[in-house]
Amino acid sequence: MTLEKRPVTRFELLMDAGYGAQKAGDILLGAFVGMGQYVYVEPMIPAEISPPARSRPALSGVIIRLADFDVTNIGNDTDLILASHEVVLDRRLDDNEFNPSAKILLDMRDQPGNPDSYEMVLKRCTKLGLSVIPFNVDEPSQSIIKELGGKGLNLYYLGMLSYIYNMDEEIVQKEIVKTFGKKLKEDIMAKNISLYHNGYQLAKEKVFFRVEVQSHPSPGEHILIDGNTSMSMGIIDAGFKLFSGYPITPASSIMHTLAKSFPSYGGMVHQAEDEIAAIGTAVGAYYAGMPALTATSGPGLSLKQEFIGFASATEIPLVVVDVQRGGPSTGMPTKTEQSDLLAALCGSHGDYAKVIISVSNVIDCFYAPHLARYLAEKLRVPVFIMSDFQTANSYKVVSKFKLAQMNGGVDNIPDFVLERFHMKRLEGAVQMVRGSQTVPGTEGGMRRITGINTDENGKINYFSDNHQRSHALRNEKIHHVRRALTLPEMFGKESNDVLIVGWGSSRGAIEEAITLCEKNGVPASGMHMRVVYPLPLMLKDVFARYKKVMTVEVAYGDKLKPSPLALLLRSETLKDVHPLIADATGRPLRPRIIMNKIQEVLK
Repeated sequence: MTLEKRPVTRFELLMDAGYGAQKAGDILLGAFVGMGQYVYVEPMIPAEISPPARSRPALSGVIIRLADFDVTNIGNDTDLILASHEVVLDRRLDDNEFNPSAKILLDMRDQPGNPDSYEMVLKRCTKLGLSVIPFNVDEPSQSIIKELGGKGLNLYYLGMLSYIYNMDEEIVQKEIVKTFGKKLKEDIMAKNISLYHNGYQLAKEKVFFRVEVQSHPSPGEHILIDGNTSMSMGIIDAGFKLFSGYPITPASSIMHTLAKSFPSYGGMVHQAEDEIAAIGTAVGAYYAGMPALTATSGPGLSLKQEFIGFASATEIPLVVVDVQRGGPSTGMPTKTEQSDLLAALCGSHGDYAKVIISVSNVIDCFYAPHLARYLAEKLRVPVFIMSDFQTANSYKVVSKFKLAQMNGGVDNIPDFVLERFHMKRLEGAVQMVRGSQTVPGTEGGMRRITGINTDENGKINYFSDNHQRSHALRNEKIHHVRRALTLPEMFGKESNDVLIVGWGSSRGAIEEAITLCEKNGVPASGMHMRVVYPLPLMLKDVFARYKKVMTVEVAYGDKLKPSPLALLLRSETLKDVHPLIADATGRPLRPRIIMNKIQEVLK
C-alpha cells in the first residue's frame, strides 16, 4: 500500500437517485472539515423525480475537491470515481472531466445480469486509459443491505472512501451518528455503522493506494454553510420581515430555511399560489412599509416581469433573488447556468430602472441582501440578486459572519458590506418621480399608486415633457450607483495581453486560472464583477490597458452571437469584447480550461 501526499485532489461518488450518494457526501464533508481540511462540494442532482434505477437520467452523486489551501471552485478534473454500477459511470464519462490517470472503483454486483453493458463500459475505460478497480460488496454486507430494504450501500461506499482518503474512522462515525441519530432506531443505526466499517475494511484489502491531503486546523469559530442557507441568514440579518415565494428549483431551499428560522426573528414566510402572486405580495408589503423580497429561478423570473416593471414605475422598493438554472423554459432545473442576465436587465417592457447584484460564494450570499435592501430603499427601484445552482448548493467553511443587524434602517449599512461589493455610499439627494413617498396610513399623505405615468404630485399625466422627465429621474437613480461604484476585483497585472472578465460563480475559477497563467508565463489578468448593472464609470479606461478583453460565462455564445456579459460590456464600453468561454453545458467553469483557451487565443 502506498500513501500519496497531494496538495489537492478531486473525487466523485456516483449512484442512482434516492440511494443516498449526496447524504454520504454531506457526511464526508463534515468529517473533512472536522479534520481541518479545505473542501469544495458540488452535488449532482437529477432533474427527473424518481427516475428509473440503472438509467442514465438516474445519475446522482457528489463531487468533492479536497485541498491543503482554501478552495474557491470545484477545480479541473477528477482523480477517482466510485460508481455503483456501469450505467452511471458511462453517463458521467460523457462529461469528460477526469484526469488521464484517474482511477475507477466499479461495483460489479449488477454484472451477472448485465454482462454486455459492463463489458462495453470497461472497454470504454480501457480505451480512455483509465485504471478500473472492480470490487464486490462482501456477503455479510449484502445481507445487511437486503435487511434494510436495499438501503445502506452509500454507507458502505463511504467506508471505502474514508480509507482511501486516510480519514479517521471515529470522526466519520460521529458524523454518521450526527446525521442519522435522531432518524434511525438503535438497531438500524448499528447495521449502518457495520456497513461503514465493512466498506472501510474492503478498501483496506482491495485498494492498494491511499491519498492524504494536509490538514490545517484553524482557531476560532467556523461554520459549514451552503449558498442558499447563507442567503437566508443574510435576509434575516438585513432586516427583511417578509419573504414571499413559490417553490422552484434551485431557489426553494431559501424558503425552506426561512420557514424554520424567520418567525424567531419577527419575520414571516408566505408561500404563494404562483410566482405572480409571490412578487405581488412582496410589492404590496414594501408599499405598506415592510421590507420584503421574493426568490425564484428562470421560469419564475419570466412570470414576474410585469410586476417588476410596475415596481419601477410606482417607485416601490423591490428585491428579487434569482437562482439561475439551465434554460430557456423549464430547461435543466438541476444544472447551473448564467443566462438570466438579459432577462433581469431588459425583461420588463419599457425603459425601467434596476440594479443587478451578483454573488460568487457563500459570503457574498450573506451580505448581498444587505446591499440589495439599501439600494432598493434609497433608490426605490427593483434590485436583483443573481445567484445560480452552483453557488446555491456549494458548501464552504467560513468564519462566523460579522453581523450588520439592519433592523434600524438602511442608513446603518456597514461600510464593509459596501466595500465587499466595490462601492461607496450613495451621495447627494435622490430625487423621485413622485414627491410623496409616504406609506399607507400616514396622516395627510394619501398618494396614488398606478403603473400609468404621473407627474410629481402623483396625478396621471400623459404629456410628453412629463414622460421624458420621469425617464430622466429614474435613470438618474441608476447614475447615483454608477458614480458610487469603485474598481471591480482584479487578478494579476494592471496591464496585459488579455483581460478575462466574469461575474457571479465564475470568480473562483477566474482567480485560480490567472494564478495558473502567472505560473506558466501566460500574459493574462482577470476581473470579477459583483455589481453587474450599472457598470462603473472607469471601466472603459481599464479595458484600454489590455490588448484583448474576453468574458467567461456559463451561458451560450458563439462567433455571431455574443454571450450576455460580453454583449453588455460591448455596448457600454464600445470595446470589442468577445466570449472566451460561453458554454451552456450546465457544468461549472474549470480553471485549467480557461488557461488553455487563453493560450489558444494568444497563439
